[in-house]
Amino acid sequence: MVGENAVPHHLDDGNTPVSVLLVDDNEQWARFVASDLEAEYPSITVHLALSPNEAMLQLGEFDIDCVVADYQMPEVDGLELLERLRRERPELPYILATSEGSEDIASAAIDAGVSDYVVKDPRVDQLSVFASKIHRAVEAARLRQAMAESERRYRSLTEQSSDAILIIQDDELVFYNQRLIDLTGRPRSWFESVEDLIATVHPDDRDEVRATLRRWQDMSAGGQLDELRLQTVDGAVQHCEYTGRQISHDGETAIMLSIRDVTDRKQRQRELRWERDLNRAVQNVLVAARIRDDIEQGVTGLLVDHGYELAWIGVPEHGTLTPRAQHGATAYLTAIDLSMETGTADSEPSLWAARADESRFVDDFEELFPTDWLEQAVASGCRSGAALPLSYNEISYGVLAVYHAEPGRFDETERRLLGELADSIAFAIHTVDTEQALASDHTVELTLRVVDDAYYLLDVVRQQRLTDGESITVHGTLRHTDGQFLQYLSVDESMVGTLRTALDSHPDVSEVTTIVEGTVSRLQVVVEAATPESILINQGAVVRSTTVETSGAELVVELPARSSVRETVDNVAMVFDGTAVLSVGDTTRSVADSASVSIVDMSGLTAKQTAALEAAFHHGYFEQPRRSSATEIAEALGVAHSTFLQHLRAGQQKLFADLYR
Repeated sequence: MVGENAVPHHLDDGNTPVSVLLVDDNEQWARFVASDLEAEYPSITVHLALSPNEAMLQLGEFDIDCVVADYQMPEVDGLELLERLRRERPELPYILATSEGSEDIASAAIDAGVSDYVVKDPRVDQLSVFASKIHRAVEAARLRQAMAESERRYRSLTEQSSDAILIIQDDELVFYNQRLIDLTGRPRSWFESVEDLIATVHPDDRDEVRATLRRWQDMSAGGQLDELRLQTVDGAVQHCEYTGRQISHDGETAIMLSIRDVTDRKQRQRELRWERDLNRAVQNVLVAARIRDDIEQGVTGLLVDHGYELAWIGVPEHGTLTPRAQHGATAYLTAIDLSMETGTADSEPSLWAARADESRFVDDFEELFPTDWLEQAVASGCRSGAALPLSYNEISYGVLAVYHAEPGRFDETERRLLGELADSIAFAIHTVDTEQALASDHTVELTLRVVDDAYYLLDVVRQQRLTDGESITVHGTLRHTDGQFLQYLSVDESMVGTLRTALDSHPDVSEVTTIVEGTVSRLQVVVEAATPESILINQGAVVRSTTVETSGAELVVELPARSSVRETVDNVAMVFDGTAVLSVGDTTRSVADSASVSIVDMSGLTAKQTAALEAAFHHGYFEQPRRSSATEIAEALGVAHSTFLQHLRAGQQKLFADLYR
């Protein structure tokens, strides 16, 4: 233990410099003490002042750690100097030295707040006494300053914390940060006791919170996360997590409580749950559906069941957007004009989506200028709405429209979900329509004539100036990758050389491969531009054959009986000018034909399985001997050998299962 007159070792280790102001009107004594202190203790630097005024000047000029002042000085004594310094620098250590060991002076010094007190004794070497008291005073001051700075930083951190932090002692709130005010919406004057805090908790959670706080007060246990709900002044509910532990505050046991707002996280969890449940329910409907009406009625009903005020699907018919399925506040649909002529920028979202073929989201109907449809929407209980086109492979299947009873509901997550839902609905409708068409005995056979050079094969044959009787036949068109298509062509051997050269150099062609050489050669062509065949297969049509001559290209196409011939032709004519219909006829398959349909029903195949099967056929993979190996076909398709075989075998399995089931 360090005694009163002992000098702590770190005052003399040169690592803790101390600047001392020695104030004494006895110059001889002062200079002697200053000199000996600096000589004996190198870490101490002494500045000398022979009067209180000089001391004030020195304090303004130097960074002083401690003042040692004589009590008895002319005009102003040491206690009066202390009183002045305390007004300007209350934290500065101050040691009073006096030649008079009076109890009155000592008492007055203590009352005035001196750091320490020394009685001068010229008969004794007091250097160690002064050094020890200076050290103790400086160390105590530095410790107080460090603690004050630590507390300041702690308070700063707690005020900046995103959590509400409280200290509870004897059922009183002795500290809390601004975050608690923000969370509860109460003024600072509200919080004094634990019950004031409990009053901000949701009534259903109050007993549990009281019990938890009591448990933490009675034992040192704590640290686990619990949940509570806070209620703001306006009744809004904040979902929170809270935890607490025992601490020592001002020497007494207290509870430090931390409350974190997790409302956004809870909301996100609810949204994810809602999204997952809706997705699962919709997928079940889509998988079970056998006709289009099952899909449309099932999905719109589910959307209303999952919180939408109104959900409907409409299709353009005769200039009007006609509802095919509707659930919820359906009175709104009968009260508004759904004429496609009104599909302008400020029209009903569904009309805009149908005309512009793009999604439309309106977050708050009441923020828009009044229109007839807006007034009807609000009157029907709808405050926000969205409409999304239903399309697959550039074929439109109508519009999906949904409405909320509250504004501002269409956040990024819901917009993404609705976009994915619209894609799924369109694909499902396409699938059931295709399956129905394949199962139907009635089809429409359509013969088209294309004369536009925008079709790359017409451009090529005209450049080559084919003579009468010379032609190119297209046997198949498949989707490839990145918007490309594969086409299989047959040409006479007399023209294959020049024709292949022309194809190789055409800007719409990226690759040409000869797969059969002979009297009639077969070519595989990778096309990067639209062709009449690619447009037709995207609409669910089957292109039976294409014959390309200098005068034009003739396509024989089979359409499902319910398909719109006009719409099909218009879609081709939009890309290839001058497209004309040569003939249209209804056909009915015979019993034998109908039986054969089940054999070659490829609706259950994936696009990759279909491509693998057709490529294998055109490349002669099934012939004996094989004209092309699996490796060669895989390279032509741009896939791995194993991938090609996997899709080929899976496709064969599905077709044979239908045949022999």
